[in-house]
Amino acid sequence: MKKRILVTGCAGFIGSSIAQELINRKHEVWGIDNLSTGKKSNIPSKVKFFRGNCENDIVLKKLKKKSFNSILHFAGQSSGELSFYDPIKDMNSNFYSTVKLLEYAKKNKCNHFIYASSMSVYGEVPDRPVYEKEYCIPKSFYGASKLASENYIRLFSNKKINSTVLRIFNVYGPGQNLDNSKQGMLSIYLDQIFRNKTLKVRGSKNRSRDFVYIKDVVDIVLKMMGNKKCFNQTFNLGSGKKYRVQEVIEKIKKISKINFKLFYKKSTPLDQFHIYPNINKLKKVIQVKKMTPIDQGLHRFVLFLKKIYK
Repeated sequence: MKKRILVTGCAGFIGSSIAQELINRKHEVWGIDNLSTGKKSNIPSKVKFFRGNCENDIVLKKLKKKSFNSILHFAGQSSGELSFYDPIKDMNSNFYSTVKLLEYAKKNKCNHFIYASSMSVYGEVPDRPVYEKEYCIPKSFYGASKLASENYIRLFSNKKINSTVLRIFNVYGPGQNLDNSKQGMLSIYLDQIFRNKTLKVRGSKNRSRDFVYIKDVVDIVLKMMGNKKCFNQTFNLGSGKKYRVQEVIEKIKKISKINFKLFYKKSTPLDQFHIYPNINKLKKVIQVKKMTPIDQGLHRFVLFLKKIYK
């Protein structure tokens, strides 16, 4: 059945990928993006697009009080490091925008609100998989604004808004913004390697991360839309695998077949050392059978980049 969906951040990496798949499935898609990091060329041509900030009343009025089957809120400032430079901008972009959209959803009887939160809400954790019930102490304003949004979403559930929170880990793949040097570990590394044959890594080679391929993220989000099992639930969205930075760099070298100079620099302030998820809840509720292996995902990403940098 054809549905009307609002995708915020529709010019960004994840948002545009979701919007395109929704179009492919013949849904009616509306989109909001301020184009601060996203590109207008990313937006599928059939999206009814409005440029601006999600927290802006003028932008929200342009939606004409439409009732959406789902609001997929993927817009926002996405760098922990940048959040220290301008905490107020980060708060407006990530927290205030969420509250405004929740109010819109309540007034216009939206059936399902899906929120793109972040692994950053957890803060520093031991070297083990994190569960959704983990006690969260964010290390950045970015993580704090995401966690505050989660709490507001939980309270809005008392106002009969069905919501799903996704704590997303490192997403990668074709279409990622290579110009953003503050977000996306794999895209940052690969851009340096393809552009300069040099890789400057900030922080220890022994840090641990999880990497999830873009197609897996899109497939999971679409399976969640309108799924009552996901209502008023929080999920880790990652591959469920632990990779050390050194291990990832070795994989990049093997798959790209590029000889590059490697340097280690001082770490990003208050960077998480270990962070990778337990995704048992996701697998059980959505019945995810298999995630894209990182070697396969990296291979596809490298092929994509070779066309760009040729």
